[in-house]
Amino acid sequence: MENISGDQMLNLEKKRKKKILSRYTALFMFILFIIGTIGYQLYSLQVVQGAENSQKASTNSIKDIPIDAPRGNITDKNGVILANNKQSYNVTFMESNYSDNKTNNFYSTMNKVFQTMDENRETQNDTFPLKVNPYRFEFNTSDPNVIKTLQLRFLKDRGVQSLILKQDFKNKAESTLTTAEENKLNEELLSLSPETVYNYLMTSYGIDKGLKTVDPNYSVAESRRYMLVKDAIKMQSFTGYQPIDIYSNISYNSYLIMMQKMSQLPGINVDIQPLRQYPYGSLASPVIGYISKISSSDQEKYQEKGYDTSTEYIGASGMEAAMEKWLHGENGEQVVQVDKQGNTTKNLSTKPAQQGDNIQLTIDANVQYAAEQGLSNELKQLQATGNIQGNMNISNATRGAAVVVDVHTGGILALVSLPDFNPNDFSNPNGLTDAEINKYFNTDYESMAKAKGMSQSLIDFMFPVDTSIKGNTTKRVDKYDYFPKPLYNYATMSLVPSGSTFKPVVAVAGLQTGVINSSFTIYDSGSFNDGKGFTDEFLSDGAHGITNIVKAITVSSNPFFMTVAQLLKDKFGPNEIAKYAWLFGLGADPNGPSSAASTGIEIPENFGQVYNSTSQKNVDAAQFLLNAERDLSTGIALDGTKMPVVDISDNANDSQDVASIKTQIKTEFQNAIKNYTSTKNETPTNFAPLLKQLFSKDPKYKGQSISEAQINLISSDMNTEINRAIDDMNLPYHTYVAAIGQGMDAFTPLQMAGYVATLANGGNRMKLHLLDKVTDANGNVVEQVQPEVLDKVDMSSTTQQLVMEGMNGVTSSSQGGAEGTAAAELGPFSQYIQTAGKTGTAEFNTADIQNKIGRTDYAWFIGYAPATNPQIAVSVVMFDGGYGEYSANVARDIYEAYFKTELQQKGFKFDINVNAQPEN
Repeated sequence: MENISGDQMLNLEKKRKKKILSRYTALFMFILFIIGTIGYQLYSLQVVQGAENSQKASTNSIKDIPIDAPRGNITDKNGVILANNKQSYNVTFMESNYSDNKTNNFYSTMNKVFQTMDENRETQNDTFPLKVNPYRFEFNTSDPNVIKTLQLRFLKDRGVQSLILKQDFKNKAESTLTTAEENKLNEELLSLSPETVYNYLMTSYGIDKGLKTVDPNYSVAESRRYMLVKDAIKMQSFTGYQPIDIYSNISYNSYLIMMQKMSQLPGINVDIQPLRQYPYGSLASPVIGYISKISSSDQEKYQEKGYDTSTEYIGASGMEAAMEKWLHGENGEQVVQVDKQGNTTKNLSTKPAQQGDNIQLTIDANVQYAAEQGLSNELKQLQATGNIQGNMNISNATRGAAVVVDVHTGGILALVSLPDFNPNDFSNPNGLTDAEINKYFNTDYESMAKAKGMSQSLIDFMFPVDTSIKGNTTKRVDKYDYFPKPLYNYATMSLVPSGSTFKPVVAVAGLQTGVINSSFTIYDSGSFNDGKGFTDEFLSDGAHGITNIVKAITVSSNPFFMTVAQLLKDKFGPNEIAKYAWLFGLGADPNGPSSAASTGIEIPENFGQVYNSTSQKNVDAAQFLLNAERDLSTGIALDGTKMPVVDISDNANDSQDVASIKTQIKTEFQNAIKNYTSTKNETPTNFAPLLKQLFSKDPKYKGQSISEAQINLISSDMNTEINRAIDDMNLPYHTYVAAIGQGMDAFTPLQMAGYVATLANGGNRMKLHLLDKVTDANGNVVEQVQPEVLDKVDMSSTTQQLVMEGMNGVTSSSQGGAEGTAAAELGPFSQYIQTAGKTGTAEFNTADIQNKIGRTDYAWFIGYAPATNPQIAVSVVMFDGGYGEYSANVARDIYEAYFKTELQQKGFKFDINVNAQPEN
């Protein structure tokens, strides 16, 4: 390397330093430039363009707001509006994430809204089931299992399970819990007191701190008002950004006041939404039904169908529910700009909502009204009477049903269930009042019974503690169906012994099979003896003397129809009456298709059954299994011999193996009864192997020495019980009592109306229906229901004539010197329009039980009019009504409404208002 002098080294060092200085200077200048540029931009944004950007910041949120579609109208057959919609002025709140002080804004805003609404006497929306003063849950149901499900859903939707997961499950995610752990979690959740849950939500929603900013001395009731809003926001968050309703259906004056104050209330808006209303109140409420908010458990299902699950209502019962797909319209949508305070600043676009289709019912509002008023008046009169004939207590005649059918089409003209309800109560956005909740869902049977003066021993007998609820010590059941239930449809759901109204079916069966004819007679001495050891006396009926088929129907001769039943059984076996009953829609062949067990009506129904050997086997299999369980649990055989105590009842603590063995034992026991083909169980069922497995697997038998002989004794005792069941099934008694509408025979008032309509029209069993047609908003028919024949009764014109002649005598004349059972009630009316029918008095329970609990017989009437060319068929029943002729009074009121025009022309004096009256 070349040598460099000292001066050269010095010059090189100076050049290097100068070069470094130049680089630093350039970097410094570049940084100054960047800072200057940023500063200018900030100055431009804040000063030059500040106003413009402030406006942009206030309107930088575009939201889609759904518009709920009005439900379609429901009208009667003549166009009378039974359900429609009205405009509702609603106060809504839309939470914003752009507020500078969201928490303080919320509480100050709500405080102002509450003050304004209170001054104008408006009621805040409140469907929140967690109540205070006292703390409690209130759900719109009386079913304890449904209450449990709803309460669990309520708690989990709000994250209350986090309390227990943190404390007892080491913060495990609920999705990772085993079935046993999930059950434990649910039990602990349900054990939380309402007050504990309330305090959790106070903290979770931040109300305990936030409310102090506007009211440091707030009460629990006041805090709950804010919780209603906070909870609605929480629940709405599951479905996206939407306003929530705080007040609904406010007055127009309140609407104007809120419009004036909206600029001072961040997030508050006032809009107009459809509100479901029922102009005639409770009229036809069991038919129309009611609507309800969409439950959290159903939200996903309805979201997929396009529903706004945070605000929309759906049909919960009746035709509102059955016709939901037609009645629900197509929701619209509004696209808006929202400022930082949650207020709408600009409407960008609107897609209007489309109202649902309208449905026209077969119901005649005037006939419905007359039926309701007639039944209500008759029930009140019976209650006021109290007792008849000394020991028949009719003071609890609080329930009843009536059905009117067009005999040619199957269209239902009236369907009454009392007590009923007002569907306007359920469409009220403010929720049910405490009085309404008590009216519709009160199950405090002990308190209700005490209010009626019942002793504690009688209360314990009639309303025992519900042992099906684990750990329950207070919840009771209405064992004898004493108290009325307004939301229960007695017309379509109650299964009632038919009593003597069933006798025309037996008459048709006897005449058609030839075991009797028009000349066949018996001597009715007031008792029946089959000549084989069975005897039954009818002291209250008395003797009717020589009786043929027409007179037997008119005077309701029990011995006559028991005789026909014996003839049919001896010749054709035990099921001949059932075969004819099934054709009339009174039950269905249990071995046939399940679809046959229906009247065809659109709303839920029960479908009762007539006595038949298959159903009797099933009943006996269940009953005698209970007998066997009871006997085995006592350790005493049927012959009095001691044996080991055996428990084959279901137990929640049983292992899977033990539960399986018990199920096998009970299944084999019941199958031995259901599958028998001879008069005795000739090949006894060997329960020994299963019993041995039970004793080895169930820890409760640990340490016990049960011998082979003892096991065989237990097995033998179970077979003895099986033979007792077989003996019961072979008793002719079942056939005899079925012939007079007792025993297994039990049908709904709807079935009974279909049956008498079939008889009146000559044997065509029509499909019963409530829907006439569906029309769109322009009146175009979307769907039209056509009459449909479900079955055809093999009934000759001679048979029909004889049966109808007997039913004519019931209501208007005497047969063979005997008065018809409803002649006093309908005889005078027959001077204007001839009617026909059949009364029935059916026992609720044994006379001893009825007298003890204050209940008595069902009062039935079935009939049709006019007698010679029937147009309508009627079915009426009153619970605890005493005698069937009382129900004939209700039928007369129905006839007055249906034949109003003809009766007016004949100068008839009406007993009842036959024109439906709108609710005031």
